[in-house]
Amino acid sequence: MTLTQLRYILAVDRCRNFGEAARECFVTQPTLSAQIHKLEDYLQIQIFDRTQTPTAPTALGIKVLERARKLVQEADALEELGMSLRKEMKGEFSLAVIPTIAPYLVPLFAEKFVKLHPQVKLKIFEYQTHEIIQLLKEDKIDGAILATPLEEKGLNEEHLFYEPFSLFFSPKHELLKKKQIDDKELNSSEAWLLKEGHCLRAQALQLCHVKHQSTQTNLYFEAGSLETLIQMVKNGEGFTFLPELCSSQMSAADQKNLRPFKSFVPVREISFVTGPFAIKLSIQEGLIEMIKKQLPVHLKKSPKKAEILSIN
Repeated sequence: MTLTQLRYILAVDRCRNFGEAARECFVTQPTLSAQIHKLEDYLQIQIFDRTQTPTAPTALGIKVLERARKLVQEADALEELGMSLRKEMKGEFSLAVIPTIAPYLVPLFAEKFVKLHPQVKLKIFEYQTHEIIQLLKEDKIDGAILATPLEEKGLNEEHLFYEPFSLFFSPKHELLKKKQIDDKELNSSEAWLLKEGHCLRAQALQLCHVKHQSTQTNLYFEAGSLETLIQMVKNGEGFTFLPELCSSQMSAADQKNLRPFKSFVPVREISFVTGPFAIKLSIQEGLIEMIKKQLPVHLKKSPKKAEILSIN
């Protein structure tokens, strides 16, 4: 019995297909199948029911997979400990980022990080918060950047920064006559929001105070990205809420239509989150250090009169 064989059966369990598992492990399917057969012969049990589609573990196989997962995690933890003690940083790291921050934050640190650490393969994916939580709990990704607090047992959150929100109005909106906006002046029926599933939508609704309705009685639209919201507001009516990293990258002309809140600064907390099985501590620490280093100076401190918005 070898660690390689254990990794192979875990890959099949994840993919539920021998061919896909072989590609994930960078071996041929006959090689992977042969090694799994050897493990089954050694244990004298059948781990997978190959008659099912997709491939599924047998009742005994489930117990083997549970123990194999723990053994592989412990082996990886030992390897990671050795690298940490030697102050080495190498290996693969899967990072998930929510869509409302990925386009603006990832370019600030990703290329710089891999150039500084050429032995690290950094894989970055965009997922919504509920998807990221599940992936972390299932140990399918190594870390994530998203809005917190999550209040999820088993997940570890390390604060990165607080990101303020501002209001972005259509060019002819009456409230543009003011330098600061009282949240009570906002007409929630004019708000353009992201679709369900984005935590930023929930935070925006807190600022609207009431249930969202479309800006036009015969038009209802929920966007999938902040860029879409910006275009809807620019070319139509109403307003939307934009986080700092997004609004700071807008054109000078568009920034003229931004306004801060009058009596407080709504912010979202952005954190680096890891799951209960996180072991790649050296890479994690390196990423956190690089992200904080590349942040705009004004985001490295919490703004005065900050009010942290929840994500639920």
